[in-house]
Amino acid sequence: MNKACLFFLVLSSLSFAAAPAKLPAEGKKPLNLSELSTKDTASFETYSRRLVLVQDSILATQKEIENTKKKTAKQMPALKPKDEYEKQTEFDTRKAKWEKELDEKMLRDSKPLTDRLSELEKAKKQIEENQASLYCTLEIKTNPEAASIYLNKVEIGASPAEYNLALPGYAVIRIQKENYEPWDTTLTLQPSQKLKFNIVLEEKSIFSKAGDINFSKILAKDTTIQGYHERINRVKTRISQMESEIRTIFADFPNTYPTLEPIKPDETLQDFERRRNSWQNEGERQAVALKYKYETYKAQLMRSIETLKDNITATESQLITETRPNAQITLGNYDAEKELFEIEIQDTANTKSPFHFIGKVGVPNDTAKAMNRSTDGFLAGVSYLNYPFISGDSSFNLAMKELSLARKAIPLKVDGIFKHIGRFEVMEGYNQWSIHKDSLLSGSLKAEGLDLNYALKGEKPKAVASEATDMAGGTSTSGGGLGWRGWTRILTFVPAVGLGTAAGIIHLNKKNDNYRNIFGASAGGLAVVGILTFVF
Repeated sequence: MNKACLFFLVLSSLSFAAAPAKLPAEGKKPLNLSELSTKDTASFETYSRRLVLVQDSILATQKEIENTKKKTAKQMPALKPKDEYEKQTEFDTRKAKWEKELDEKMLRDSKPLTDRLSELEKAKKQIEENQASLYCTLEIKTNPEAASIYLNKVEIGASPAEYNLALPGYAVIRIQKENYEPWDTTLTLQPSQKLKFNIVLEEKSIFSKAGDINFSKILAKDTTIQGYHERINRVKTRISQMESEIRTIFADFPNTYPTLEPIKPDETLQDFERRRNSWQNEGERQAVALKYKYETYKAQLMRSIETLKDNITATESQLITETRPNAQITLGNYDAEKELFEIEIQDTANTKSPFHFIGKVGVPNDTAKAMNRSTDGFLAGVSYLNYPFISGDSSFNLAMKELSLARKAIPLKVDGIFKHIGRFEVMEGYNQWSIHKDSLLSGSLKAEGLDLNYALKGEKPKAVASEATDMAGGTSTSGGGLGWRGWTRILTFVPAVGLGTAAGIIHLNKKNDNYRNIFGASAGGLAVVGILTFVF
């Protein structure tokens, strides 16, 4: 929308638009331009109303300037020839002088108004800049590129693109590309907001819409563990449905593929053979394309299950912290040399998050003596994983990770372990739950940060990919980029070369054979170690 259209739209929506503002008459209070041009609001409409006021004053001032100039011209003596004997050159000289005097009087008489006009135009420019600062910026990238972008049902270009003049307010953004599912979102744009969209478009499926998976929605990290499990079941159902459909598609393919026309009367046998080969090759190509789409889609669904399981792991790994004022705290023996108390803290009667902790807590000698094993002022807190043990309709937070302890609000250093609580160990499913819990606590099972991009394209986040490479013996990003193999080779081959050279010199000089043998054997051993790094 250009500024002129915006001007008239705003003008029609204002209550005072029916009576355009005019330049205040002499003696009346003029517009306060300093106040109007101040950047003091985030309201797009407020600046529009101010522009209307200033623009009306500009038009009125321009008209008043013209009237003033006309009035000045009327007050000037008329320019006429002196008589019939005046030469044309003399008249032209007088005319130039007269016109110069007229211009000077006009400028002089209209100067207050032209100064005011300059102030109004300067204020208008400032208000426009203030308003422009409220425009929203939209940066849109898609994969694949060259997708059509629609803003409020109006096509505004193709991706990738950046738009700096989006008006604040309700907006519907829609992305379309042939052979891909459309993508859209509805939002309210805030003044000065800058939004970036990186959109992965989904290729249109050859399978039925019923039960179709919206990858971006189903992989959103916005639900509970149970919700993720429900989504996994939906994906598994879709896989079964898709496998049934692909069998039907291939069974019907010979019937849906156009039949080969018989040889034509004017067609040679050689031309018919070429046409038949082309027909057959096209059929094979389409069958391969169908199989590829099936395998690609199934791989995306399988990776979606991986991603949802990764989301579950991330959710289970979240720490929940709470204070436990009712925990029983018992101090045992005190090690004066190490300044450590044996300590036992338990709240096993808790119906939701019971725990039993044993360990040691650091307490200075003088404080320990003053306490005399009293636990007054002690307050315990626990942090546990968001992975409860579920038995029937009940759930228990047993995956304890950390214990905190403070005395009179001063944190104490505590170290120890959480013990199993007997009444749960005999319950069905506890052992299996405990194995999974231990994997989470030890870090052997941790979230990889899998996302939509991984599900659709198989690309893991960079941090995860580099970690996997390091674990597989690839290039490491630490230690100067050499990895353990690189450093091992340096620390073996370099000394091996030195020792081998020394053994050779001793041999040539026919000196002590014992040193030669020792150096030679050492060089050979180091070389073997270095060679093994190429194998393992």
